[in-house]
Amino acid sequence: SEIDQIHDDIITEINALTDEEAELQTSFDETLKSDEELSTFADGSAPVFENIESRREHLESIKSLDKQFEEQEETLASYEGESLSGEELDGLNSIIDEFSSQLQEFTKEYDASLTSQKDYFTSIAGEKATYDTFSEGISTVNEQQSAMQEDLVTLDETLVSLDTQITEAQEMIETALTENE
Repeated sequence: SEIDQIHDDIITEINALTDEEAELQTSFDETLKSDEELSTFADGSAPVFENIESRREHLESIKSLDKQFEEQEETLASYEGESLSGEELDGLNSIIDEFSSQLQEFTKEYDASLTSQKDYFTSIAGEKATYDTFSEGISTVNEQQSAMQEDLVTLDETLVSLDTQITEAQEMIETALTENE
C-alpha cells in the first residue's frame, strides 16, 4: 500500500510539474507584452521566475518521494518469509530500481534545465542582450524541453510496468493473507 501511495504521489507531482511547465509560455508572453523594458526579467520578479521556483519545489518533492521508494525497496528486499513469492517481490524490486534510476536521471536533467531557463530569462534583460541572445536562448530552452518530454515518455512506460507489478504484489499479499486466516 505504501509503495502504491508513493507511486500515485509521484504521478501527481509529475503531472503538476508538466502542468506548470505548460503555463511557462503564457507567463513569458504576457510579461513580454506588459514589460517593454524587461525590468521584471532583470530584477527576477517576472512570473516566469515564480513558475521556475514552483517547478523546482515539485522536483524536490519528487526527489523526496524517490527516497521513500528506495526505502520500500529495501524493505521488500529484506523479506525472508515463505508466504510471498520471492520471484514476484524481486520483479517488483527490479522495476522500482529501474524507475528510481530513471527518475534520478530525469530530476538531475530537469534541475539543470530549470537553472538554464532562469539564466536565460535573466540574460534577455541584460545590457548586452541582442536578438541573438533572445533567439538562441529560446532554441536552447526548447531543445531541453524536447529532451525532457522524451524522458517523460520513458518514465511513463516504466510507471505502467510498475503499476502492473504493484497490482500483482497486492494480489499476492491478499491471497497469502486469506490463506493464512
